[in-house]
Order: sequence, then structure tokens, then C-alpha cells
Amino acid sequence: MTTMTRRISSGSLSATAVLAAVASILAAWQLAVVLGNRVPSLPDAVTRLGSEAAAGELWGNLAISMNRFVLGLAAALVVGAALGVLMGLSRLADLAFSDLTAAGLAIPAVIWALLTTMWFGFGWLTPVVTVFLSGLPFVVVNIAKATRAVPAELVLMARSFGVPRAKVLRQIVAPAVAGSTVAAVRFAIMSAWNGLLLAEWFGSTSGVGWRARYWYDANQLDGFLAWVLVFIALLVIADLLILGPIERRTTRWRTV
Repeated sequence: MTTMTRRISSGSLSATAVLAAVASILAAWQLAVVLGNRVPSLPDAVTRLGSEAAAGELWGNLAISMNRFVLGLAAALVVGAALGVLMGLSRLADLAFSDLTAAGLAIPAVIWALLTTMWFGFGWLTPVVTVFLSGLPFVVVNIAKATRAVPAELVLMARSFGVPRAKVLRQIVAPAVAGSTVAAVRFAIMSAWNGLLLAEWFGSTSGVGWRARYWYDANQLDGFLAWVLVFIALLVIADLLILGPIERRTTRWRTV
């Protein structure tokens, strides 16, 4: 099977999986509409979302949330990658941070959202720090695991020939952890995005989470579900258009 055939087959399978997932979600939603007394239909939620856009609430709050999310996630990726590589290469660092990382994995995003709201109050720092704390442990764990899997003989041989440490990290460690980095980013995005929604729900007066709470407090389920649709759509788009292609590119050597 040629490389082009593999790519076409992989793309077809991905498209089929997406269509199946969308069909399942729509079927479950329609079933809830039929069985439930107050569940709005999908057209009702979309209509409400259009009203939000016409009122100027959609794009402004979406931009605010994305700004907070990108800041927090970028910080989590930078700090998590550095800490993960350090834990993978140093036994002492692994002993020092492994328990803290495990504790971070065990703490749900809702706890971080509540804690940051109490620490920082209402403002931009609460959701940004929540995103950072929610995504950081997933990055650290995946990068550390991938770094430990790098053959120690390669690193020792490179060092014995006088290869600088920075070059070892760039040309030996970095390619080895590339695939795991994508997995780390995927898990971090899911957890951090949940954290963002909850932080804006509890400790913000703007953003997607705050707007969802606005309609929840108003007892308008169509408005609440309209913003939930935005929340889900952004995750799906990021996975399909950004993470999926990056993952296929970083792991294409496995199918050669």
C-alpha cells in the first residue's frame, strides 16, 4: 500500500468517524427532545445562538474566552514540556515532582475553578490560571513518559562524542517525544477547556462560561444549550483541523 493510499484511507476513516459521532449526538439530542418536557430542539438552540450573534454577545465573549485559553494553555505547554523532559532525564527530578503531578491529575477542573475564584476573585487571572493548572499535569506526564522511553544508549553515546546537551535535546529527545507531545496537547486541551468554562461560570463576568451561566440563571435552556454547542464545536474543530493533521505528520514515520 502506497503512502498516498494510506493517507486517503486514514482521511476516509476520520471523516466516517466524525460523521458517526455527529449522527450519534444528533440522535441522542432528538431522543431527549421527544422524551423530555423542557429540552429545546436543535433549531431552537441554533436560533438562540443567532440572536446572541445579532446582539453582539457571541463573538466578543468567544474572543475573550479564546484569549484566556491560549494564554493558559501556552504557559502549561511550556512549563509542562520543560518539567516533563527534566523528570524523564533526571531521577531526582522525577522523585521530586512525580507525587505532585499525580495529585494534579487527581484534582478535577471544577476544584481548580473554585480555588482560583477564591484566590483571585473575578477577573482575567482566574480563568487563565485555571486553564494552566488543569492542563499542566497531562503535559508533564506524557512528556516525561516519552522522554524515559528514549534509549539511554543514544544519549550516552552522543554525550561521549561531545555533542552539546542542547543539541541532544533538539535532535534526539525532541523527535522521540513528538508523538507523545500531540497526545499531551490533546488531553491538556480537553481538561483545560473544561476548566475555562467552569472558571468563567464561577469567577468571571465575560466569556463563554459566563454567558452559559447567564442563560442558566435566566432558566432559558435554549440559551444555555446554544453556548454548550459553541463549547463542543470549538473542541471538535480544534481536534479535526489542528491536532489531527499534526498528529498524522509527527507519526507518519510509523507507516513508512
